[in-house]
Amino acid sequence: MMNKIWTFLLYVSGLLLDSLWPCSPPEILSTSSVNTKQYMGTWYFIAAVGVRDSDVAMYQPMDSTVAVLQEAVDANTLLLMGAFRVGDHCLKKNWTYHISEGRNDLELEGRPERRSWVWSGQWLNCSNCIFFQELESAVEGKAPLNRVLLYARNSSIRTDLVSEFQTKTSCLGMKKFLTLPQEREYCQLREAA
Repeated sequence: MMNKIWTFLLYVSGLLLDSLWPCSPPEILSTSSVNTKQYMGTWYFIAAVGVRDSDVAMYQPMDSTVAVLQEAVDANTLLLMGAFRVGDHCLKKNWTYHISEGRNDLELEGRPERRSWVWSGQWLNCSNCIFFQELESAVEGKAPLNRVLLYARNSSIRTDLVSEFQTKTSCLGMKKFLTLPQEREYCQLREAA
């Protein structure tokens, strides 16, 4: 009998804790100490979420995106190369990120005002997923930026993971959500202009 009472009390305590802290925070990876080699290679951009429409507006015309992350020639530098399908066109863009000792974020070359964090895919229990948060303060004539991008090792992931991503980021105050349609063939990085 006492065992049943303790089980009930633990259950009620769990419900109470969930109601006080409904959002589970993501695990932010410290870029200065994480093993970056495990994240090298091909990633597919699945979805984006932001606080404002402007946070995700640039992704609305895209059908699909594939990216490759690799180490650059310089130490503590990562190169992200992306190929985007927009209509009948393939576009290409490269980003250079610097890893600095003592910082938990990545520094985007040419954009010192942008803070970029990497979240562990374990937030969704998805070892083949990674999240990329970008933040910028408002500057003269420009709205602030706060968005999270979901990448996966495969071009399609379970719909329940995408729904859980939307739910968990909504709990963090990010309500502007979009998924890429992925209806057309992916661009190849060597084909993109």
